[in-house]
Amino acid sequence: MGGPRVRLLALAVLSAVLGASCALFSPEPIPRPLTASASLIDGNALIARISGELEFPGHVYVEYWAEGIERLRSPDFASDGARYEAYAVRLRAGTEYAFQVYATGPDGRTAAGPSGAFTSGMLPDGLAAARFEVLGGAPTLDVTFLEFRQHEFVGLAAFDGAGRVVWYFEPPDGEQPYVMSRRSNGNIVYLAGFKGGTTALGIVEITPWGVEVARHPDDCDGFGPIHHEVQALPDGRVLYLSREVLWEGYEGRPVPQEGDTVGMWDPATGEAEIVWNIFDFISPEERVEPESNYRLPGHPLWGGCERDRRVEDWSHGNSAFMAEDGSVLVSLGHLNQVVSIAPDFESVQWRLGGPGSDFTFSSPRDRFYAQHTAIPLPNGNVLMFDNGNRRPASEGGRFSRALELKLDTERMVASTAWEYSHRPPLFAVCCSSVQRLDNGNTVVMFGASFADPCCRVYTIVEVDGSGREVWKALHVSPGKPNQYRVYAEESIMGEAPVAPPDE
Repeated sequence: MGGPRVRLLALAVLSAVLGASCALFSPEPIPRPLTASASLIDGNALIARISGELEFPGHVYVEYWAEGIERLRSPDFASDGARYEAYAVRLRAGTEYAFQVYATGPDGRTAAGPSGAFTSGMLPDGLAAARFEVLGGAPTLDVTFLEFRQHEFVGLAAFDGAGRVVWYFEPPDGEQPYVMSRRSNGNIVYLAGFKGGTTALGIVEITPWGVEVARHPDDCDGFGPIHHEVQALPDGRVLYLSREVLWEGYEGRPVPQEGDTVGMWDPATGEAEIVWNIFDFISPEERVEPESNYRLPGHPLWGGCERDRRVEDWSHGNSAFMAEDGSVLVSLGHLNQVVSIAPDFESVQWRLGGPGSDFTFSSPRDRFYAQHTAIPLPNGNVLMFDNGNRRPASEGGRFSRALELKLDTERMVASTAWEYSHRPPLFAVCCSSVQRLDNGNTVVMFGASFADPCCRVYTIVEVDGSGREVWKALHVSPGKPNQYRVYAEESIMGEAPVAPPDE
């Protein structure tokens, strides 16, 4: 069994081993925040920058709150040397906030730092005059982004579930954000529209606090061909819609035809290329009149860099979304058609609706007209906003709806899997959007109205799978002609509610 000396020796060896192990796995030190000050960033009343010094380089976050407002925690920010900067977003206008800085380590430990206070500013006039009236319920995601274009304010904005504007961005003069997409880090990619938005100055990527990080200028000065869509892809590239003109027209109609193309932009390299051209796969002889015959002036099309008024807006793509398998769904509004492009962009997998459709419909009621926001779903179905322009009376006449179609690719038959129509019926002659959330609910926005431009109402509703409205809001902004899309998001830049330290 061994005597006392053996036992003592064994204990000494064990103590040394444990000591070495503890030293080997001792946690990394966390830098203590030494100073902190807060100020609103230039040109934005709803974003505060909190900055200061750390003992040594590390990561920090801030928690901030106000009386009667939930406490929010920012994401972690890496310091630049010992100097740090963090941002507080999702603020309400004209509100006094308290904040505290924390340093954090890779194992989740934190070190509390200095605290302080700041007061958010007031909204720009155009946003202050806008109204987001919540009629009832609560949204699944508490932040709703939208492009905001009217004479007093042009930019991007977001409001919370209670209808308060909590974020905005004003671009450089002349830019009119028309669509946007979010990256996982919170950065926003937007189409820098020009004079109405359907022609472009280019594509821009900004941080959530409004700093431009990348830009792709369009081909023309102002009136560029990029239009209607940008989608930030997981690999860092940006998918977008652009246009080309078939100047010679076609036999029997020698009039220039405007058709859609799909482009890819890589902000990391600055390279952009057109990867798909509709004229390689579909003939402009397949058209829907009078929509495919529209020309300038008075209609939102391109017309080439020279704005040639002879050009006809044949296909009028208005959305493009990449599916999980790499295929791309493009909505062609003037053809009442959705096309699926193969992942290698070398073929069209199928065409749904309109002239040359590969699918028939199980019922006339399943047809759609002048659709927007056609989205591929993981189950293979297609979700869209069916505007209903020129819908025959035999199919229900003029009304708009959210529509999900199931595609039987063996029998090549499309049928309604789900739909939502507002009661009383609403008709949106243009624009509008749908978004399927992870919980199965759908956010639907009716983005057009024939009311006087002074006071057009845009209805935003979240509905569940049975069509029950779980949240509803009305948006009114004096002089705003339409609302193209809205985007439901969990946060602006990763901020999240937290309980106070004493709870």
